[in-house]
Amino acid sequence: MLTDAKIDSALKKLADSFLNEQRAVDGRSDFKGWGQFIGQANRNQVGLYGTCAGVICISLAYGHPRIPTQVADYLASLWNDRNVPGTRGARDFALTARRAFFLMAVRQSKHPQLQALAPEADRELRERILSDGLLVSWQIDKSTKAATGNETATCVAILAYALTGNKGDIPPEMQRAAAILQERLEGAPSSNSGLRKFSLCSLCLALDGLNLRPRIKQWIARSKITPDTRGQDTLDFWDYDFRVGEGLVSRRDYLHVPADAVDILLASGLSGDKGQHHAAVNLADEAADSLIDSGFYFGGRERATSLSQAWIALALEHSRALIAAKTDSKPWYRFSLWRGS
Repeated sequence: MLTDAKIDSALKKLADSFLNEQRAVDGRSDFKGWGQFIGQANRNQVGLYGTCAGVICISLAYGHPRIPTQVADYLASLWNDRNVPGTRGARDFALTARRAFFLMAVRQSKHPQLQALAPEADRELRERILSDGLLVSWQIDKSTKAATGNETATCVAILAYALTGNKGDIPPEMQRAAAILQERLEGAPSSNSGLRKFSLCSLCLALDGLNLRPRIKQWIARSKITPDTRGQDTLDFWDYDFRVGEGLVSRRDYLHVPADAVDILLASGLSGDKGQHHAAVNLADEAADSLIDSGFYFGGRERATSLSQAWIALALEHSRALIAAKTDSKPWYRFSLWRGS
């Protein structure tokens, strides 16, 4: 049975897996972090995504005092290089989704050194909102960037705030981006069920029920958790440019979020019914068992990716609300917010 104590144990077991697998960056002892995969022998890759994932997992379990100084130093160095052509920082931070995930890690960690970077990271992320209301997928400077807003990047940016603070503290610009996103989704819903559910997840966690459109509420309510939905992961790709010297280099990036994490987070928002609530608790309980038994979440895959660990850790943390609601004599969701839907 899922309990707060079980969630605590699962998060600590996951955090210990990261702490036991710190990797030096390019052989330097002063910088450490993690890469795409965790729990793999003889792995030496270290990057922004993996290191931010480790920071999120450790801070959820233990708070910022357990985040190694070398890890915070590495992330700070990447951030300081974000405008230096040819550096890893410039390449990583050209991507809005990576910037948003970095801000999510900074906000979640509350680490003093990383917190000092938060105001700039926050401001620069919001500056990537285009005239169409969504965030651009990549940007080098004001004149060199993608032409249109990107829904997935916007979702990650919204969740950077929604998953690490109170809904009322989400910046107005991000609230407006969420409002534009639901208009876009209502007018042209994605045929990809995983991407559509990821958008619904960000909307229900960022917007009050009164600000959700009736059709969006219906889609959220119909997003049931069944055996068939276990494979509906969020997976999206986009091309981007970054500067090397005087020229530009093009690459392709992707974002993957496990369906279990999205389903749990969606249920922890404003929507759902008792059946959906119960199913989400079961998913969280299964994920907690996986972490306690092995130290990792695999989600039916052979390898454990660092990003998936962070998303499932955030989902477990937010599943506490589902546990609390389960013991409440009142309905677990606020019916008044759904009146008239």
